[in-house]
Amino acid sequence: MNIETAALAFDGNGTPFSKTFDDVYHSADSGPGQARHVFLGGNHLPANWAGRNTFTIIETGFGIGVNFLATWQAWRDDPARPARLHYVSIEKHPFRRDDLQTLHARYAEFAAFAPLLHAAWPLPLAGSHRLYFEDGHVTLTLILDDVARALARLRGGADAFFLDGFSPAKNAAMWEPRVMQALARLARADATLATYTTARAVKDGLTQAGFVHERRVGFGSKRDMLAARYRPRWQPRHAPPATPAWPRRHALVIGAGLAGTAVVERLAARGWTIDLIERRAAPASEASGMHAGAFHPLLARDDSIAARLTRAGFLYALQRWTALERAGHAPDWHRCGLLQLAENANDALRMQDTVAALALPPEYARMVDANEAASLAGIRLRHGGYWFAQGGWMRAASLAAVNLELANKKSNVAMRFGSSVDRLERNGDEWRALAADGSVIASAPVVVLANAADAARLVDFAHPLQRIRGQVAHLNNRFAAPRVVLTGSGYLLPAIDGVAVAGASYDVDDTDTLPHAAGRAQIAEQLRQMLGGEFSIDDADGRVGFRCVAVDRLPLVGAVADLAAARANATALSGAQPADLPRLPGLYSAIAYGSRGLVWSGIAAELLASQLDGEVLPLESDLVDAVDPGRFVLKRARHGAL
Repeated sequence: MNIETAALAFDGNGTPFSKTFDDVYHSADSGPGQARHVFLGGNHLPANWAGRNTFTIIETGFGIGVNFLATWQAWRDDPARPARLHYVSIEKHPFRRDDLQTLHARYAEFAAFAPLLHAAWPLPLAGSHRLYFEDGHVTLTLILDDVARALARLRGGADAFFLDGFSPAKNAAMWEPRVMQALARLARADATLATYTTARAVKDGLTQAGFVHERRVGFGSKRDMLAARYRPRWQPRHAPPATPAWPRRHALVIGAGLAGTAVVERLAARGWTIDLIERRAAPASEASGMHAGAFHPLLARDDSIAARLTRAGFLYALQRWTALERAGHAPDWHRCGLLQLAENANDALRMQDTVAALALPPEYARMVDANEAASLAGIRLRHGGYWFAQGGWMRAASLAAVNLELANKKSNVAMRFGSSVDRLERNGDEWRALAADGSVIASAPVVVLANAADAARLVDFAHPLQRIRGQVAHLNNRFAAPRVVLTGSGYLLPAIDGVAVAGASYDVDDTDTLPHAAGRAQIAEQLRQMLGGEFSIDDADGRVGFRCVAVDRLPLVGAVADLAAARANATALSGAQPADLPRLPGLYSAIAYGSRGLVWSGIAAELLASQLDGEVLPLESDLVDAVDPGRFVLKRARHGAL
């Protein structure tokens, strides 16, 4: 979906105004005043969130963000505030950052909050954008999409709703009965709701969805408003998932590469106690220990699942890494830009068509010809390609170290290096990680497998995982390295500490852990295709890592299916959905990132941590299902092959 941004405009009274919908963004009497009276007051806030650990608000229509800023301010001012405030808002026509800055300059009471929002404000790209404030205690999940589609794809539960779309007479789609039904699907027991409108269609839609509403005194010149509670007279067929009740908020994370350390950091941010178990003597000792790697989005003309997942991961990673940098916890990375080069003239035409069809912001991705590509890279290139101005390189090991540094500051993390898990054993309501001699390494109610292909040794995912060998070459002063990252048939990084990394080979069924001649020949051919000319790298040193890859090239993130229970109930599962699968209690995975660990590890860890704590998920439901570790069990069940 292409996102059309809002245009900055004001009505005759100086109130922010939408020319598209011929309506104002808030009451002419006061935007902040309306936010406090209608939306906070109508939902009995801050009283209703007092003493809660987590409180979730869903808003239809972010607009200029006044409701969010007022809620954030109320949260900060309240000594009885919840430990975590989740604010989910849907917007089809977001403002650009500079226009938002102009708008917020009008509200002096938000001077301490608005600049922080501006700094984190995302590009206008469809999907969910998760932004953190107050050291993660306030989370804004901004969903740029049509409201009905966004609500249908949203997973989680809400304690309160702010209905703040444009007037029903101006934008009826925001108030349709299906929107109200979608809100009901997300409503927790006794959830509250408030809106400035008392239109009959809105009242009828709320009633039909199970909300009991009442008129209240409106704000300013508006006589009435509506307040409601979710109290259906029937048993809801689709209730939000219950918040998991763990005996202890304690998890074992197996694997201390990018995947595992990202999970540790996200769980520690929520106060979990963690045992990190790693067979090597130090973190990031395997594929994550490469000299450096590239990060960039993936473009597909049909905006495929893989492209959307990678976009979400890329944007999440940039937001997180930039915030870490501002906070003085920067990993070793550089947003130098990245060129994904066409392989030939026909490929360049296909790429040009893709960029035109997607209509992406040029700050995110654009097409450049060979001359401009060479100018950006500082070296001669055979073809042009995609230019990702925010792509670049990262030392994965430095990111893993930052993850562990942050985790140790926020929670109790036991580092168990040099410990190899031979098997997992269920004991009551806990899992035990056992060594080869049968001794218990650690135990906890939750286990997260973040140990790449080795996870398949501990649990059956109903489909084998591939272990793909990747060899890279370290090219020391062999030729002028590019100023930017180059990808295409292979990749080439700028010189980092004097070493330009080129790679990588893609070797199926090759278990050799040392660089070899065949791998160097592959890399030389990749360089020839990207740069032209011949390359002799026969004496170059390098390194070998192993990618973990699923057959569909998507990761496995979430609760692990109980294959034995599924087989015992195979007939009933022939038409099942992911929610119908039996799961191994407390067993999760975060694996199979292939070559996209830098981009996928962060968003996957946030997804998994959100699932464990019963929070609104950071990805749309079809993306969550696409990475579900039970998808292969489900596929086999549907084909009668369990």
